[in-house]
Amino acid sequence: MELGKDKIDSVQEMLKNGTKSEKTAALKTLSDYLSSNSGSSTLQEAVSSQEFLTLLEGILTGTDAEEQLLATAVVTNMAAGGSSELCEAALNTAPHLIQFLDSQNLALVDQSAWALGNIAAEGPTFRDRLKDNGVLAPLIKLLDSKDMNLVQTACFALSNMARGEGANLDDLVKAGLIRPLLHHLRVDTEPKVISEAAWVVVYLTSGPESISTQLLEHRLIPLLVAPLKDFLDQKALAIPLVRALGNIASGPDNNTSELIHEPGFLPAMLRFIQSDCRPVKKESLWLMSNITAEHAGTDLIKVIEAGFIPVLSQIATHQNFDIRKEAAYSLINLASHGPDYAKVLPHRELLPGFLDFMRTKDTELINLGLRYVQLLLNSGIQDAPALLSEMNGVDALEAVILANDDRDQHRLASLLMDTYFGENNHGSRVPTPIPGTPESHSGNPHALNETFPPQYLKRASMSAI
Repeated sequence: MELGKDKIDSVQEMLKNGTKSEKTAALKTLSDYLSSNSGSSTLQEAVSSQEFLTLLEGILTGTDAEEQLLATAVVTNMAAGGSSELCEAALNTAPHLIQFLDSQNLALVDQSAWALGNIAAEGPTFRDRLKDNGVLAPLIKLLDSKDMNLVQTACFALSNMARGEGANLDDLVKAGLIRPLLHHLRVDTEPKVISEAAWVVVYLTSGPESISTQLLEHRLIPLLVAPLKDFLDQKALAIPLVRALGNIASGPDNNTSELIHEPGFLPAMLRFIQSDCRPVKKESLWLMSNITAEHAGTDLIKVIEAGFIPVLSQIATHQNFDIRKEAAYSLINLASHGPDYAKVLPHRELLPGFLDFMRTKDTELINLGLRYVQLLLNSGIQDAPALLSEMNGVDALEAVILANDDRDQHRLASLLMDTYFGENNHGSRVPTPIPGTPESHSGNPHALNETFPPQYLKRASMSAI
């Protein structure tokens, strides 16, 4: 919404020549304008001007604590407005905001940290400029505060300093972030503080493996798992805990094994994948897809014994495609560990859903459908080809062959068709005995597995944004 120039001029005049009460009123009005009319080109032009920045700097460097706090709130809303020009203007005040982080006025400290967090969210260039101004040490020092609101705001700012490509997370670690950050995960009980601290961990664990290793050496996994039971009804506040655990699980297999054996982890995740909060459900399913991708496989008996297969199977067949896909990854990963794992899946229940995947136009879903069919046919289950034929799986394979331009998908579908389904006298495709059984035709029973070796579909962090 466009804002009239006369209103903006009036605010600017009061800031320049008004009494104290007029200045405070003008600052409050300006904050409101920036909050509700940030898209106004007239407002953006005025607030980004050198004249306005000079007025703002005069207030920030003044001695009136109330005016300083209100001016800092203006900067906070400038940086939150979604305009790079406004955020660039806000960045000019960074030296003053950073200086305020050492103030005895907690409200001013909190507002300054909030403003700096908003500036950092704008992108890597802004984060680099803040680092050059020395923002890291005083922000991290705020984690020692006994004021939990201030700790929460500091974590918000630090998570924005840690996010995205080029964040140079080593700078945060060298500035001493790990100890106070993990302290809050260890001792705090307020869900909002734990959640905000976990967002910092999310970005740290999506960076270099060396940083994740340092965090794990400080027993990060128990610190993330312990609060899970208290976050089952916290909806979106649980997301950073789950995502940080997912980042850990996307790393080396020893991470996955440690998670599986951590008391309370599997029971909590069994409930999280059934959450009625869609984002939490999706993140939790992604986490479990990384858990089931562990190459060793022996630890996965614990996943099966914990009751995941019936729940994952229900999700993979009864939810929207994006949620079904996440559950499908876990089921396929389990089956990829060999026939003994594949045979425990309820294939009669699952197969129709995976055939639906193959009939879509989505490359990822088609890949999952083909992979599942391949695993089913390779499982050694005697009636697998007949089951596929009974459920119109031949038609689904033919659809991939005839209507798909992806060479790998076309090749796999053709190979599955030729290996397991021969033509009868009428030219129709019918199941043939499984290669390697006494009734099978001659040939190498392991040829299909050698052509398409088992794949554990471990997926890296979703957080490096």
